[in-house]
Amino acid sequence: MRHNVRTKILLLWFISALCACSSESKELPENILSKEEMVAIITDAQILDAAQKALSVPSKERKAIRDTNFTIVFNKYNTNAQMFDSSLKVYTLHPKLMGEIMEEVAENINAQN
Repeated sequence: MRHNVRTKILLLWFISALCACSSESKELPENILSKEEMVAIITDAQILDAAQKALSVPSKERKAIRDTNFTIVFNKYNTNAQMFDSSLKVYTLHPKLMGEIMEEVAENINAQN
C-alpha cells in the first residue's frame, strides 16, 4: 500500500512538473515582436555576422561592427535592442515556438546560398 501511494505521488508530481514546464498553451504577450519579425531579424543578423566573420577584421573592431550590424537590422524592422531582447526572453520560454523560429531562420539562410 505504501508503495502504491508513493508511486501515485511521484506520478502526480511528474505530471505537475510537465504541465508547469509546458508553457505552449499560454498566450504570448501582445507587446512583443511577432514570430515573423523574429525570424526576419535573426536571419538578417546571422547573415551580417557571417559576412563579418568572412572578413579579416581586427578583434577590437569586431564588437563595434557587430553592434552596428544589429543597429542596422533593428532600424530596418523599426525596433530596438530592448524590444528584441524582451521578445527573445518570451520566446525562449516557449521552446516549440523558438524551435520553429530557428528552423525558419536556417531555411532562410540556406535558401540564400
